[in-house]
Formats: sequence, structure tokens, C-alpha cells
Amino acid sequence: MILKSYIVEKDLKILEDYHSTIFYGENDGIKDDIKDQLKTHTKETEIINIFQDELQKNNNLLLNNISNSSLFSEKKIILLHEATDKIFNLIEESVEKLNNDTKFYIFSDLLDKKSKLRNYFEKEKKLGIVPCYQDNERTLHMYIYKQLNGYKGLSGNIANTIISNSNTNRKIIKNEIQKIKDLFIDKIIDEKHLNELLNVKSRSSFNQLIDASLLGDKQKVNLLIGNTDFLPEDNFFYINQLFARVSKLVEIKTVNNNYNDYEISIESLKFKIFWKDKPIYLQQLKKWELTKLQEALDVIGYTEIMMKKNSQIRNEILIKNLLVNLCTKVTAVA
Repeated sequence: MILKSYIVEKDLKILEDYHSTIFYGENDGIKDDIKDQLKTHTKETEIINIFQDELQKNNNLLLNNISNSSLFSEKKIILLHEATDKIFNLIEESVEKLNNDTKFYIFSDLLDKKSKLRNYFEKEKKLGIVPCYQDNERTLHMYIYKQLNGYKGLSGNIANTIISNSNTNRKIIKNEIQKIKDLFIDKIIDEKHLNELLNVKSRSSFNQLIDASLLGDKQKVNLLIGNTDFLPEDNFFYINQLFARVSKLVEIKTVNNNYNDYEISIESLKFKIFWKDKPIYLQQLKKWELTKLQEALDVIGYTEIMMKKNSQIRNEILIKNLLVNLCTKVTAVA
């Protein structure tokens, strides 16, 4: 049974009508919010987290957790992360053996229409499936106002700053909102201090750097790298921004196979691009081949892994090298 994410977010009790529910899609922010709500609303329930790679090493792990009684409470919730079709048989078997004391929630990335998991949860009436699509400006405005309800000084301009500064990524916006709550404990937002808190100037410079790199403008990249402050606390924000931009270009390129018109392709997408950014996107789309963009995503992902695993490496150096390398890989496309 297909469920709307915004309806589930409003009332988690809807999930009680289903034996198990899967959340899938590119919007990690929605999935994180759902996880937080599950933990908050079920304080007297034992929560067990399992990842797919753990299941692949131990096929009985999930079934054992479903079969065994909880040592800490009468009920328990199992959260299965990073699920793919590789463990479909294990999930199907586990769902069939669920009891009334155990709830089973699954979180996945994008699942295409041929996915076994997606088809299974869509067709079964007692199973729920929640597509987590990217937010648009309207839904993000609503999200910000809801999260900062009761804060004085909150305006449309401030909401736009938060959205623009986060590249419409709810996961980043969620972190920014937490910063705001931590700083403005009196619930009065000061715009000047807010801009300092969100490092608006630094992040704006980095967005210009992304644009120049993906356009292959070597001279501008070298200039901006020298003039941009790479703040240590923002290193993962930088890598996420770059990954998000290239991901959008990949999606537009893919959709354009049907339309053969980038303007139409952009308008057809679920995520929306700010009108002022559209000319840059169009230029970048003409500079890159789809296969090269997909290779760029792999390189960005590898760089992020290096940043997380090797504390001896200066992350800003990795990011700078990545931007320079991407700039040199730009390919002219007719």
C-alpha cells in the first residue's frame, strides 16, 4: 500500500495499520525525521538497528531478533537500514513471521519500478511503502516554519536564506535549524547573527566555486580557491553540496533522453531549481556527458570516504583537489 510521506509525518499512528513499512527515495532528510519520530514516540519500546551488511554476514540476525522476546520491554521496533533487493528473500521471510509485539521498518535509497522490494510492499495490503521524494521550496518553507514555530524574527527572507544556503537539502536544513535552536535560546532570531552562524558568506563563495569547477573555468577556480575560507566544521557540508549538484545534473541528463530539451526536462523534475540558478545549470549540462557525470559522482563518493576514514588527511586539501580535478574533466558537448 503506497502512503504519502507528508501524511505519515503528520501522524505516525497510520503506520500501526501495517505489519511493516518501507521508506525509500533520495530524501534522506525525510527518512531521518521519521526515524527520530519513531524513537521519540516509542520511548518504552526497545529499538534495534540493523544494517544490510550485517545481515549479509549473518542471515539469521533479523529472524532471531523477530523471534526472540525483548529483554527490556514488552514491545520492540526493528529498523533495517540501507536495504536493497540483495536481501529481498530475508525481508520477505521476516515479514511473514512478524508478531504483534514487533514492528519492522525498512529504509532504502532509490528503488526503481522493477525492484522486488518496491513491488512487494506496493502490492501487499498489510504492508506500507512511503516514497521519499525531494522537497520543493514550498514544502521546505512549511518545514522551517513548523520547526521554528514560536520563534520571533522568523521571516520569509530568513527562510529563503536557510533554503538557499542548504541547496534545498532537508538533511542540511535540519542541522541548520538545530544550530538556530542552540544559539537563539530566547527564541528571538537576529538576522545578522544568523548569517554568521550559517557561514553564509563562506558557503556562498563555495557555491560559486562549484559553478566554476563544473563549467571548466580553470582561471576562476584557481582565484576562488585562494579567496574561499574552507571552514573545518563545514567540510562535509561542502562535499554534500557538490554531490547534490552533480546528482541533479545526472537526473536532468537522464530525463532529457525523453524530451531532448533541457528547459522542459528541468521543469518536469520533482525538485525545483531557483530561477536565478537555471542559466548555470543549462551551461553545465552542455559541458558534461552523462557518463562523465556518473564518474564524477563516484569520485565525490570516494573522496567523502577518504575524509571519514583518514583523520591524518586535511579535508580541505581533498576538497580543493577534487574541485580542480572535476574542472579538468569537463567535456564539451554539442
